[in-house]
Amino acid sequence: MGTKLKFEFDGFENLTKRLANLEGDVKATTEKALKECHRQVTNDALQAIKPHRDTGVTEKSLYTESKVEWAGTQASIPVGFSISKGGIASIMLMYGTPRIPKDQNLYNALSPKSKKLESKVKQIQEDIFYEEIRRLNG
Repeated sequence: MGTKLKFEFDGFENLTKRLANLEGDVKATTEKALKECHRQVTNDALQAIKPHRDTGVTEKSLYTESKVEWAGTQASIPVGFSISKGGIASIMLMYGTPRIPKDQNLYNALSPKSKKLESKVKQIQEDIFYEEIRRLNG
C-alpha cells in the first residue's frame, strides 16, 4: 500500500524560520530529510516483506526511487508498495484478513496509522534539521 511521507511535526515552522535566518537552504534540507526517511522506511519494509516472498511481485512493487514531490510549499515522497505494480497483497499482509492476522512488522514499517513509523519519521526529520542548524551556527 503506497503512501506519502510529509513534514508534519510540532515546531517545524520554527525550525524552517531558524534555518532561513541562518541563510540555510530549507528546500535542500527538507529534501535531504525526506530522502533519509524514505531510505530507512524502505529498508524496514524490505526486511518485513522478506518472510512473505513467494513470487517477489509485491517486493518489486516497493517505491525504491526517492523522488521528492513538491506542491507549492508542501513536500512529500512516496513510500510503500505501488498497488498498480503488484503491491495489492501488501494491504492484506499489513492489515490482515478474517483468516490471516496482520504482519505487525510490515504494519509498523509502512502503515500511516503506525505510531512507530510516525515517531521514527519525526525523529529523522528533526535530527536532520537540527544538524543543519548546528552546522550553520558553527
